[in-house]
Amino acid sequence: MARQSTIEVLDPTATGPSDLLPLAPPVDTLRGKVLGIRRDRTWRSFTIFADVVRQEAPQRWGVRQVILFDPGVRIGTTEEERQKVAGFVRGIDAAIVGLGT
Repeated sequence: MARQSTIEVLDPTATGPSDLLPLAPPVDTLRGKVLGIRRDRTWRSFTIFADVVRQEAPQRWGVRQVILFDPGVRIGTTEEERQKVAGFVRGIDAAIVGLGT
């Protein structure tokens, strides 16, 4: 007789904040602004995309500076992770954090 096994499937997604905050207003132009790009080493195609945008942004859109943000190893407290992101956000005017795929 075959032995039955049970597999428990866990949902890896975060529940998200309980309060919905409004989105920041869009910037009217990137000219003269600081553009931040959040990337990491696990998404190779986005890393390539980020490198192209970093090179092209000053000439194409007049971006003053591009700051790349790699959160590094994500081991630690939620507060530590928030502090990493907060430092990045304070230094930029606009951000690309993914492709919405």
